[in-house]
Amino acid sequence: MFPQLYWHGDRSLDKPTYKPYRLPSGGWGSARSVGNILRREGVLASVPIALTRHNKVDGYQCNSCAWVKPASPLPFEFCENGVKAVAWELTAHRCTPKFFAEHTVTELRGWDDFHLEQPGRLTHPLRYDAASDKYVPVSRWSKS
Repeated sequence: MFPQLYWHGDRSLDKPTYKPYRLPSGGWGSARSVGNILRREGVLASVPIALTRHNKVDGYQCNSCAWVKPASPLPFEFCENGVKAVAWELTAHRCTPKFFAEHTVTELRGWDDFHLEQPGRLTHPLRYDAASDKYVPVSRWSKS
């Protein structure tokens, strides 16, 4: 029996809550958890498509572990954590330069991985500006 971490679907939650989990791992509980992640990340349609190539010979290897691509994979040859990792990679959430204008690097260094991941994928190339202690956008033609 392991404690189960619950985020309750709230992306701004500061403290996770724990409670005993007495059911088998996998199964319908796992499917429900995956569904919640896919909804929260806004990728209900795109992740299932990506999973058709997950851990497949002509596809890609799991990006959350070292599970090798089997020679004769089954259609659903992936685990709950693998699906969640794909969802977090394909998230619909986007982190714009506005986010970095509001937060210094010193501040962000104090954030845990979960909260750093919440703003989403970067939308612009950035560079560190020591004078402001912030990441600032750069054009692709910039030499700085």
